[in-house]
Amino acid sequence: MIGEKQYLEKTKHGTAMFPIDFYYCVYPAGLAGLPVHWHEEFEITSVQGGSCTYYIDLEPYPVAAGDFLFLPAGVLHGIPEGGTRFLETESFVFHPDLLGSRRDICHAKYAAPVETGEIRFPYVIRGGAADLLNGTFALLKRAFQQKKKGYEMEVKALLLHSMVQLFQQVPYERREQENTEVTDKLKTALQYIKEHYQQPVSVKELADACHFSEYYFMRFFKQHMHMTCVEYLNQYRMDIAAGKLSSGDGSITEIAMDAGFNNISYFNRVFKKSFGMTPREYRRGGTRQKMDLSGKERP
Repeated sequence: MIGEKQYLEKTKHGTAMFPIDFYYCVYPAGLAGLPVHWHEEFEITSVQGGSCTYYIDLEPYPVAAGDFLFLPAGVLHGIPEGGTRFLETESFVFHPDLLGSRRDICHAKYAAPVETGEIRFPYVIRGGAADLLNGTFALLKRAFQQKKKGYEMEVKALLLHSMVQLFQQVPYERREQENTEVTDKLKTALQYIKEHYQQPVSVKELADACHFSEYYFMRFFKQHMHMTCVEYLNQYRMDIAAGKLSSGDGSITEIAMDAGFNNISYFNRVFKKSFGMTPREYRRGGTRQKMDLSGKERP
């Protein structure tokens, strides 16, 4: 069996010494979403405007302005194509190690059980608790953006304060370790796509990576992802292409080829279906931004 670690997301958020990054995202109404993915880091998101249906751990969650999302490490999450009615979000993605030493009581009693899934908070938090968390999030964003002397300590302190607010304000449940066979197989398939999207990817390759027959894999993927693997692959490639178009790097043909499309006409057709405009129109005044405070594209 292929080891799960082999298929972890390769993108690093922040640096080895300060593993945290900020992302600002805007998704247009009813068009391309955020491909389902996962990573080792925690993610906290403040929904600034709009609404959508988020898929988290394979379940649909309606999300709207004012909501606060807390996604622990290893959780599958994303927005299916057509699942938005316009959405604006701000997010921090950070490694649990940033919360403290793995040898202190704070990590052993609080961070580690959340990281392993033994303690599970609601993924979407609303009401008064969301207001408190969004207030701390605003302070966190300001500290990260202004980068005053000692800001790293301020950022760490505010992350810890967010965790305190979660434990004090939000009901949580303790869980025994669950059978994760379904999510592990999906993670394997999604990471295979992430690492090979620039090349032709066949159903057989994905099925082999999961040790399934092609027929069973296609049924399995459609059942849990609510789209075919080909539709997902196109959505993932569109997301890559849109980021490159927004940044202005390379010609449209080069971007299409780099995203794994060998047929430019097909690329243009799929892109217009996903974003409601041609790649050229998107480049001139694209409707989606996916960047952190340094202007980097979100993976």
